[in-house]
Amino acid sequence: MEEEFPLLTTEEAVAEVRRWLAAEGADPEQIFTGFGDTVIRYKDLIPLLERGAPDAELLRFAISRGRAMRRPARGARLFQIQPPPQEEP
Repeated sequence: MEEEFPLLTTEEAVAEVRRWLAAEGADPEQIFTGFGDTVIRYKDLIPLLERGAPDAELLRFAISRGRAMRRPARGARLFQIQPPPQEEP
C-alpha cells in the first residue's frame, strides 16, 4: 500500500518550482508534463498554480508526490542493503 503524503499548498508548490528553476537549474523550456493535447513546461507552472488554473490541483498533486518520493532517496545511505540469503541446494 502506498503511503499518503500531504498535498502542498499553492505557495509551497510555487516555492518548490522556483527551487527547481533556481537551485537545480531546470530548463524552463523543458516539458514538466503532458496529458491529452496539453503540454506544460516548467516556465508555465508558476502562472498556472498562481491563477488556480483548472489543472492546478493536479499539478500540486504531482509536485507534492515528486517531493515526497525524493525524500527517501536522500536518506538512502542510512540504510544498509544486504543481499538476500542464498538457498542451499
